[in-house]
Amino acid sequence: MEKTAVVTDSNSGISQEKAKKYGVYVLPMPFYVDDELYLEGQTITHEDFFRKQKNGSVIYTSQPNPSDVTGLWEEALKKYEELIYIPMSGGLSGSCDTAMALSKQYHGKVVVADLGRISVTQKYAVMEARKMAQQGLGALEIAGRLQFVKNECIIYLTVDTLKYLKQGGRISASSAMIGNVLNIKPLLYLQGEKIELAEKVRGDKAVRKKMMQAAERDITERFHAGGIEEFYLAAAASMTAADAKKLKDSFEDYFQVSCSMASIPLSIATHLGYGAYGLALIRKMDKQAGNT
Repeated sequence: MEKTAVVTDSNSGISQEKAKKYGVYVLPMPFYVDDELYLEGQTITHEDFFRKQKNGSVIYTSQPNPSDVTGLWEEALKKYEELIYIPMSGGLSGSCDTAMALSKQYHGKVVVADLGRISVTQKYAVMEARKMAQQGLGALEIAGRLQFVKNECIIYLTVDTLKYLKQGGRISASSAMIGNVLNIKPLLYLQGEKIELAEKVRGDKAVRKKMMQAAERDITERFHAGGIEEFYLAAAASMTAADAKKLKDSFEDYFQVSCSMASIPLSIATHLGYGAYGLALIRKMDKQAGNT
């Protein structure tokens, strides 16, 4: 029996197919479309989701059923002695607190690590956890190492329309209306527990430029790093493959390093809508504070 399993949720952007390849377990996050339950990566495609969203379907997210959470844990514990569970940020969902409460019945065999991450930054933590597990580290030690560097990353994001931020109660109806009329794009960022507004910019080209400039500035001012080489550059988007490729190319041209590209998980796209995209700086484990 192997020692430590790595478990996460689909807000990491890891599909069930990729989970098997990576040797990790992924809990599909639920959401409702016109009061019908769907599971990320299992019962609806991205194309169907965005078509329904565009056509006005009422979509909202939900916490996973506790029995689904524990069922996946128990599946992992048949093969492993213990597990580390890396859910989406506890500051963005109550599902993390629920998982922590559920873990108490496993008497130390389940360690829940709230790293304040989501999407590509969450995926990176999962992959690092898997590497450490393969090296024989236990769940508590893995969680401790990841907690030490949890804030060594940041996501910048923007949306094509303010409609879905309004529906989620994140901005007022009047702000959404004025913003859409004037083509105002919010530049948001996420580091830790919540999403913050950096600034408001007019037009997509302008907000993309501001996004890249903010990332470039934060390398030295926020992270006190020596350069982009100390980071992984990762992007995620809700758009066509062709548009995502253009976006990826623009990031690579600006920073002169490779940039990965992923789809925004549907639970997140519920609040952002089609056309949203984000750029993440994720500091490499061997370059992070205390390791340099």
